[in-house]
Amino acid sequence: MSSELLLRATGIAKVYTGTQHPLATLRHALFGRRLPDVDAYPVLKDINLDVYRGETVGIMGRNGAGKTTLLGILGNVIQPTAGSVERFGRISTLLGLTAGFNANFSGRENAYLFSSIQGLDRAQTDERINGIRSFADLGRYFDMPLRTYSSGMQARLAFACAIHVNSDLIIIDETLAVGDSNFRMRCYERIREMKKKGQTFLLVSHNQNLVANFCTRGVVLEGGAKLFDGPTFEAVEAYKRVRTAAMGDDDLEGRVTKAAKGQPKLPNTAVLEDFHLSERVENGEALVCLSARLVARQKVGAISVNFGVNNSVGIAVCALDGAKAGHPIEGMESGETRRVEMTLQRKTLLPGRYFINAGVNELVGDVMRPLSLYLNFIFFDMIGPETPTGVANLQMALAVGPKEEPADAPVAAQAAS
Repeated sequence: MSSELLLRATGIAKVYTGTQHPLATLRHALFGRRLPDVDAYPVLKDINLDVYRGETVGIMGRNGAGKTTLLGILGNVIQPTAGSVERFGRISTLLGLTAGFNANFSGRENAYLFSSIQGLDRAQTDERINGIRSFADLGRYFDMPLRTYSSGMQARLAFACAIHVNSDLIIIDETLAVGDSNFRMRCYERIREMKKKGQTFLLVSHNQNLVANFCTRGVVLEGGAKLFDGPTFEAVEAYKRVRTAAMGDDDLEGRVTKAAKGQPKLPNTAVLEDFHLSERVENGEALVCLSARLVARQKVGAISVNFGVNNSVGIAVCALDGAKAGHPIEGMESGETRRVEMTLQRKTLLPGRYFINAGVNELVGDVMRPLSLYLNFIFFDMIGPETPTGVANLQMALAVGPKEEPADAPVAAQAAS
């Protein structure tokens, strides 16, 4: 990442107005002020955001948090009610599959239309049109009207156009969520390639793993306010806490307060204490071991102790449900304790830092009721060669055979004899 600023949003706010009385809307438009029978709906509140060249910024938030409205303002598609946006360079915006497209135009014509909106002239688009057509992979549909396209085909065209206009900043809102898996993988690979070359992205997604895997920084919105802006791993955890805190709490201030404090409030009638992380060797296998004491603070029913492991960017590597693994605890009396231990094989993990989650759940029929939760409370490091890369060690190996003779060589030799 460089120190070159590409976008600066200051004090962004957006308020929509609405009413069930049409004449009130007309009076509001004519007089330019909000009348008593016109309601105001604040969507964004005092958002400040800087984006620098080389960053990939991921924006997360629950439905209605204001993500799409914010991107529309940043991309100069929506005007803010208050605040300002400074843009330094060309910005390409994908806010919807058909944003900036004409349903009656062909894919080719829409590619020229999209490029012209992004500031390219026809000659510049001529140089890129073959690349757009190749990446979109629409076949004969490239010269057919957009109205005949499926949503996946529209996504192909939109993404292909966006990555070929040579923008300083590309803003994408959930476009990758549409389309077949092969297309999504091609998009992810292209994003990786462009990131290596210094391309700047602003992504909105509900997919935490996508944000964790691609973004250098994370922003969390809640109720139109910016709750967090910082390292990706911490942003993913903040988003998880918001989602957890929202269950059973409709008050925005309460949700934000609980998320900021950390763990959601739980009954803690059965807790884990006295954690101990160690290593040992069993049957020739090196193991990472986490042991803890399970304590019942009051009488509880059937219990499941669960563990999970995340990597340093928040991607879930593996999780273990104690009950499903065949180790449910059939109730505990108040004051009763038990020792529990989780082990994992070191060879299955690639080099990097890993965080452990743990939780105690009461089994009520087919439902698990959380009693206590420990998010990323302890970590350990794996040291080794830099290759392979990824999430888990699948013991991949490569074999290269000797030089082979041409396939027709034996036939020719036999004929000669």
